[in-house]
Amino acid sequence: MFKTTFKIAWASLVRRRTRSVLLILMIAVSLWGLLFMEGIYDGMTEQMINNAIRSDSGHLSLFGEGYRLDPDLSKWVMDIDALDTFLASDTRVKSHVMRLKQDGLVATAHYSRGVAIFGVNLDEEEKHGKMAGYLHRGEFSFGKRDRGAIIGFKLAEKLQVRIGSKIILSAQDSQGEVSAAALKVIGILKTNNMSLDENAVFMSGKRMRKLLTAKDGVSQIAVILYDELNIPELQGDLKKEFPHLDVQRWDELYPALLQSRIMMEGFNLVTNLLIFCVAALGIFGVMLVSVLERLREFGIMLAIGTRFSQVSTIIFTESFCLGFIGFCLGSLIGFVTLYYFKINGLDLSVFSDAFEEFGMDAVTYAIIRPSYFIMALAAVFLATFFSVLFPLRILKKTKPIDAINTI
Repeated sequence: MFKTTFKIAWASLVRRRTRSVLLILMIAVSLWGLLFMEGIYDGMTEQMINNAIRSDSGHLSLFGEGYRLDPDLSKWVMDIDALDTFLASDTRVKSHVMRLKQDGLVATAHYSRGVAIFGVNLDEEEKHGKMAGYLHRGEFSFGKRDRGAIIGFKLAEKLQVRIGSKIILSAQDSQGEVSAAALKVIGILKTNNMSLDENAVFMSGKRMRKLLTAKDGVSQIAVILYDELNIPELQGDLKKEFPHLDVQRWDELYPALLQSRIMMEGFNLVTNLLIFCVAALGIFGVMLVSVLERLREFGIMLAIGTRFSQVSTIIFTESFCLGFIGFCLGSLIGFVTLYYFKINGLDLSVFSDAFEEFGMDAVTYAIIRPSYFIMALAAVFLATFFSVLFPLRILKKTKPIDAINTI
């Protein structure tokens, strides 16, 4: 029975070929636009989050108790050997890195301002978050005898320094005295993490310990996991094992980025609703005209004993065929487009100045998620279902004899 119903529905669509093709193209183009926007916008958001995780917070960050409220050297994390052993043996942990941080002052011949001074090991940072990939100019190095520094590109612009320029760093050491060090700018980073690009100065961890006269402890331990789903579990385990530590997730340290992800989810929902409306209106118009044109045909079918449910099935089949073909075509084009931009990226360098103000990359790499296609399929099929209800209502109210006499 279904085979016969499908043949009748398909023959009707082929008979009105131009109208059917236009509707399929309308659904496909709308769906392609939806998938493209979702993939690109989600890609922008995830790149911002990934930049923050790689360059600063990791999936989890460990601080000494009270350090975030009062960043004093006495509140650094001291039991680093136990933590290093715990994290190195945990199969959920991909990598972890230990950093020193102290607020200080950077000065040049023309300008001075407050900065965040980081003492790091560049080899460990490269293994942890591939930090060398953020190098904007210069070398990813602290030079001979660790007398160099790497700074954020926004900070370099404000200080009016370039590669080879000298800067003076000063900070309060563990004795409460002000210590200073003269360094040469070896490299400039562009992480698109605004807090780092505008305020960060990176120097050798060993040299920073001498500057601060701090032999033990670290200010932060950043942890990256293999699977983001394990973050809450590991956070709980760390709090149990080291109750004196402050263990923070990336979304607790960067709540604005979490809000961006939530906003993108809302945006995706709205765009799916738009696709639903576009598909529903298009199919409604086509099916309404189709039913009105074929009232006499349907009247004859009903008069010779065809049940109304069978006629309804034919109309529903026509509608679902249009929706399904449009979905397949739009999904195929959308997937190919997203895959291309996932590999090559969408270059928006012409707007790079505006993107930098929001900490976004000028080249955006798309994301492909199964949920895009599932939501789109649901939207299209709901649209096809609701769009034929009114035409069927008109047909049901029409008497077969009146439909047959319709010219």
